[in-house]
Amino acid sequence: MEKPSEVLVEFDKVIAQFEGLPEPDKFVEPYRYARDIAYGNIGSRNPYDVLLANKGTCSGKHALLKLIYESLGYEVKSFFAKHNFGNFPISSCPEELAEYQGQDIPDYHDFLKIKIGDEWVTLDAVFDSDIVRLGFPKLEWDGTSDMQLPVATSEVFEAKGDMEEHKKMLIAALPEEQQVLRKRFLSDMTEWLDKNR
Repeated sequence: MEKPSEVLVEFDKVIAQFEGLPEPDKFVEPYRYARDIAYGNIGSRNPYDVLLANKGTCSGKHALLKLIYESLGYEVKSFFAKHNFGNFPISSCPEELAEYQGQDIPDYHDFLKIKIGDEWVTLDAVFDSDIVRLGFPKLEWDGTSDMQLPVATSEVFEAKGDMEEHKKMLIAALPEEQQVLRKRFLSDMTEWLDKNR
């Protein structure tokens, strides 16, 4: 993926802050950086768009984190976890999102596995720490062991080829009414988050 010129310097600055760290800090600090990018829909999964906006959903944030780790010399794979936005992990559902509770709104949550030694270790940086106060799960990773995913999954599988293209295909295969509901949920959730941050 070619870096747009306007983010080249910014991306290199991000990498530079992690290059000299010892392990496991070299795993944990990039994770915390990506995690604390604001969670919300910007209409793009491109990692450079996420970097510029300082905001993104699971796919964009994890695409950026994957690029960071790869730039630091690590092997990383993208995975999908099928889940339901109708059972989204907010401890106290806000009134603005109540209509979606219990509905069937399939989605494919993106997360990563990074190779540490001979093991592939699961990590997930989707929800920033600022929204824990709004009822979202607190995400921490120790840089050595598997994390539990923050969504209830019905299926987990590796992304094939380009993660963004694979996700587009998965979503396009959903019934049209579920695609519409999924898009509306993401829009309403982002609007609610933006108002309450």
